[in-house]
Amino acid sequence: MTLLLSTNSVSRKDRFAFWREAVCETYVMLDCRSEHSEGFSGEILLNRLSRLSTSFVSGDQQLVQRRKRDISRSSEESFLVSLQLARDGVISQCGRQAHLKPGDFTLYSSTDRYSIDLPDSFRQLVVQIPRDELIHRLPTADLLTGIRVSGKSALGSVINDSVLRLVSTIDQSSDTVQQCIQDSIIDLFVTGLASLQETKYELSRPEQQIILRADAIIHANLHKPDFDREALARAMGMSVRRLSEIYQNDKRSISATIRDMRISKVAADLKDHRYLNQTIGDIAFRWGIENPQRLIRNFKDRYDMTPREFRRLHSR
Repeated sequence: MTLLLSTNSVSRKDRFAFWREAVCETYVMLDCRSEHSEGFSGEILLNRLSRLSTSFVSGDQQLVQRRKRDISRSSEESFLVSLQLARDGVISQCGRQAHLKPGDFTLYSSTDRYSIDLPDSFRQLVVQIPRDELIHRLPTADLLTGIRVSGKSALGSVINDSVLRLVSTIDQSSDTVQQCIQDSIIDLFVTGLASLQETKYELSRPEQQIILRADAIIHANLHKPDFDREALARAMGMSVRRLSEIYQNDKRSISATIRDMRISKVAADLKDHRYLNQTIGDIAFRWGIENPQRLIRNFKDRYDMTPREFRRLHSR
């Protein structure tokens, strides 16, 4: 069922407060700011389906941010896709920036910080996809956030048209057909994202190819306590110095990337009720962290609380 959330439904002085609350309830816990908070105007046409949420969003200038504290205080684990429909927008995550023009889309994750910078009179289609659904189809999804899929390419144009048509017809379909349509929407976006590793966009930036491959190797070796930047360089067949330079150009370091990936895995397991009987030390060791003090320090840097506090918060 479609739900309309509009600032026109409240008094002028309450519009931006209403909008901030509506954005958080519709998507994930966020911070939202605008240069035009006085008399702000915005609208969300939301459709919560059995697996996906789709929404057409439009409004005045705003900067939306997903912060460390928002991640630590929420349990959502989803991917979001923004398809730009009017004006330009910028979505940033993991040191990457997707500059979106109408027809372009990009992927971003609720499990990492991100920002969305939108101008007056913007319009987007936002699709929220359960994390497991996307990872099952595209295991490298985390490595493809914040990268633009062009709507001007032949493939991007087909995806754009097809997704909009499917979203517009889903309410008139039976439950069985709705399930098929949801699968099709996810598959279309996955097709566009998978093409990023093969398009001229990526080939013109060979360093991005190297980083994608290196990040995938890190993911596969997080459980090894001795896996560090030297081990990664050996696996890549490169010198530590050269690989470090490539990561620095992406505004991050190898060691910090390995550390952050491990902390993210620990946090995910601490929220998972299947692991309630495992100690925090056992979970940390499973992801290659042997030093309890280092775990606490790095975890607090990321989530503003200790692992124990984090587990207690999410066990409620």
